[in-house]
Amino acid sequence: MDKILIQGLQIDAIIGIYPHEREFEQPLVLDITLEHPLQECALTGDLTKSINYAEVCAVVTDFVHEKKAQLIETLAEDICRFLLEKYQPHSVTLRIVKTHAVLRTQGVGVEITRTRD
Repeated sequence: MDKILIQGLQIDAIIGIYPHEREFEQPLVLDITLEHPLQECALTGDLTKSINYAEVCAVVTDFVHEKKAQLIETLAEDICRFLLEKYQPHSVTLRIVKTHAVLRTQGVGVEITRTRD
């Protein structure tokens, strides 16, 4: 299956369960993979046969800002469900990393894959 890749989408967001995490935005880095057939787009040059990755970045950024999730797991689940409904890819793989959550790490986070069926 063909894939659309978005790597390193940086979003500052309110996320976390602790009171200090609810006061200030934290940096998140998202990697998004959308499985979607691309051959027709490639052959015709018609972007409507694909998924516009710039649009995905914009709507996911807005979604994260509005959500203000407590758990990164919940945020990941909600983003995947949103993308599956909005763009109808075969599947979505999403990695979310909190880059400043745990000292002496480059980041901590989750990666999930969800399918349309």
